[in-house]
Amino acid sequence: MKITVDPTQPGHRARLLEEGLRHFYATGFHGTSVDDILAAAEAPKGSFYHHFGSKDAFAQAVVQRYSEWQLDSLAKFAARTDLSAYQKIAAYFAAMQARFERSDHKVACLVGKFSTELAPVSDEFSSTLSSAMKKWRVALTKLITEGHRDGSIRRDMSAKQQAFVIMSLIQGSLVVALADRNHESVAAVRAALPKVLAAIP
Repeated sequence: MKITVDPTQPGHRARLLEEGLRHFYATGFHGTSVDDILAAAEAPKGSFYHHFGSKDAFAQAVVQRYSEWQLDSLAKFAARTDLSAYQKIAAYFAAMQARFERSDHKVACLVGKFSTELAPVSDEFSSTLSSAMKKWRVALTKLITEGHRDGSIRRDMSAKQQAFVIMSLIQGSLVVALADRNHESVAAVRAALPKVLAAIP
C-alpha cells in the first residue's frame, strides 16, 4: 500500500515517512534499518536526524501519519450523505478488504503490526499505539452513535462497546489473513457485519 504524504511537507521528510511506511509494513521495526530508509528515500542521514532525532521517534511519526491517513479514510465514508451509518461502516470495511487484496495479502494495519512487535516491550510505543487506536475507536463510536439515531445500527450495546467489537474483529481478522496469505477471515467478518452490527428489521 502506498500512502501519499502531505506535499506541503519538506521533500526529505515526506519521502522518509513514505519509505518508513513501506519498509515497516514489509519488514517491521526491527527488520528495518535507518540506512534502508535513507537509501530508499534518497535522503542524507543528517536530514533524518534533523527531522526525527532517532529511529524510535521516526517510527512514532510514521504511526502518527498512518493514524491520520486511517482517520481521513474513515471520515470520507462518514461524510457521505447517501448512506446510513451502518452502510458507511460496511463500505469502509469493504474498502479495507479491497486494499488488503491489492497488496497480495501482505499489507494490513501498521498499528496492529507494531502493537504485536513493540507494545509488549516498550511503554513509549505502547502509549503511542494506544493513542492511535483510541482515536480510531472514537471515530467509530461517533459513527455508530449516528447509527443508533438513524436506526441502522442495533442498540442492545453501547456505541463504545460496539466500536471495541468492530475494531477487535478488524484487527483479529487481519492477523489471521496475514498468516493465511488470503482474505477469507476478512471476508468472513465482513459477511458477519449485518448480524453483529445492523439493526434487526
